[in-house]
Amino acid sequence: MIKRVKVKIDGKEEYIYVPVEEFYNLHINDRLILSSHSISPSNLKEFSAGFSVSEGYLTNIEAIEIEEKNIYVYGSYEKKERKKGNLNLDINLIKKIGSLELDYKYWKLTSGFHWASIFEGEEIICFFEDISRHNAVDKAIGFCILNNKNFDNLILRYSGRIPYEIVRKAVNANINVIISKATATDKAIELAKREGIALIKVKDGKATVY
Repeated sequence: MIKRVKVKIDGKEEYIYVPVEEFYNLHINDRLILSSHSISPSNLKEFSAGFSVSEGYLTNIEAIEIEEKNIYVYGSYEKKERKKGNLNLDINLIKKIGSLELDYKYWKLTSGFHWASIFEGEEIICFFEDISRHNAVDKAIGFCILNNKNFDNLILRYSGRIPYEIVRKAVNANINVIISKATATDKAIELAKREGIALIKVKDGKATVY
C-alpha cells in the first residue's frame, strides 16, 4: 500500500511514505473490461466483485481468480427491480456516522489516499483506503457482496465530493444512503432523486440532505 522514498525538503534529504500504485486488467466472463487499471494493490477480490456489480455488469458473483496482473470475474446478470429507499432518515444517526473519526492510517502517512466505509446502523461493516475514491467504494461494496450482506439498510460513507458516478454505483448495488463531508454535484442530485437515494453532507455538526 505504501513505500518509503528519499526526497529533499527545503534542500534537506529525508524519507517519506508515498502510495504504491499498481496496474491490473479486469476480465468479466472472459471479456476484457479494464486495461491497466490503476489501483492500490490490496483487496483485489473485493474490488473486482464491487466493480462488476456497481457498474452493472453482474448481479451474482460466482468466482474470482487472480493471475499475476489479471483479475478474472465470473458470474451472471439478472435484471431486478430496484428497491428504493425509505428516506425517513434518523438525522441524529446520520450526523453521528458522518462525524465518526475513522482509521485513515494510510492517508495520515501520505495524504495520498481516499477511503470508503459501509455502516449498518451505528456499526461499521468495513473500511478501505485506495488511491482512487471509486476503487475504495468498489472495495467496500465488494466486501459486502462477498460476505452476503443485505444492502437494503446499508449506508455508504466516503471521502470526497459526491459525483454522478458514485450515485450510479449505489443504484446498481442497491445502496440508498450516501454520506460525505463534501458536496454533491447537480447530476448526482438528479439521479439520486429519481432513484430514491439520500445524499447527505455532514460537516461542522450539520447534515445537509440534497
